Amino acid sequence: MNLLELFFIISGVIIFFLALDIGRKKRFNALHFFVFLFVWAFLSWIAFVPQMLQFIWDIFWVQRWADVLVYASIIFLVYFALLLLRKTEENWEELTHLIREIAIQNSPKKNLSWKEVFVIPSYNEGEVLISTIKNILDHGYENVLVINDWSKDDTRKLIHKNFSDNKNIVVLTHYKNRGQWASLETGFEYLRRYWDMKYLITFDADGQHDIADVKQFEKYLKHHDSVEILLWSRFLSKKKVWVPLFRRIILKLGIIFTFFISNIHLTDTHNWFRLIRLSALDRINISIDGMWHASEIIDLIAEKKIIYKEVPVNIIYTEYSMNKGQSSMNAINIAVKMIWNKFFK
Repeated sequence: MNLLELFFIISGVIIFFLALDIGRKKRFNALHFFVFLFVWAFLSWIAFVPQMLQFIWDIFWVQRWADVLVYASIIFLVYFALLLLRKTEENWEELTHLIREIAIQNSPKKNLSWKEVFVIPSYNEGEVLISTIKNILDHGYENVLVINDWSKDDTRKLIHKNFSDNKNIVVLTHYKNRGQWASLETGFEYLRRYWDMKYLITFDADGQHDIADVKQFEKYLKHHDSVEILLWSRFLSKKKVWVPLFRRIILKLGIIFTFFISNIHLTDTHNWFRLIRLSALDRINISIDGMWHASEIIDLIAEKKIIYKEVPVNIIYTEYSMNKGQSSMNAINIAVKMIWNKFFK
């Protein structure tokens, strides 16, 4: 045995015990696992079968040890770039947590006991948001929680101007735009801390959701006490919902992807319209940045074994809501983000 083989054996043993220590401290994720497994197996292999090292060098046209150093440096740079990306994500998560906490602490903290609460995230939706809230009130509902995600269109002033005398409309304000996911989690955390209620309803500010569908939700709950979350579906309704062909294909692929990633079968995976009982709220903590939080909620439903049911709804498509909607190609970004968070985070 020469010194090179001895070096590989010692390195392999060190990496093996390092992997065991990280695993014992429960700091493993899939990325680290595969990196350690590959490096340990590779070092063990070339230590006991040294002739394979020359074979590998021939494949990659390695003529000198300097070439090995260059290739190893590239691999480590990629690996550390991934670690840096993860650290950046952690910093953004901490910033979001701080923004959320400031919004809650600056809010009118009330200990209220209500039957239902409409949770509405809003970003630059001022004018249409007012119409949406009025529509909710006109249908006999009273309680609305708006999360103003640092809108630039005077959303706070518009709400105060139209509903200053209504104490059942509460506005939380982010002092930096953080996206719909953070707005929802801010609303959820506020309700966890201060409000006693039976259920909440997540509702879009743009008027796309039909308030009449809430009656179906409530009717279903009366006869199904065990169900904790109701999710919308455009494709269970008796009314034919027009969806562009390309978007329909994306939605169908999303159903297949959700089934394999979360092991849950849905007919509609873009679930913005939901009814969530208080019993399920403590088990739903949104952490994924961007518009893919809907997929994370589905994943949490499967992971936490939350009892759910899909119900048919009527979606009101307007020129305004269609223009502001996310691109169908963003589904690829959602898929990549879900895979990253599920297996490598």
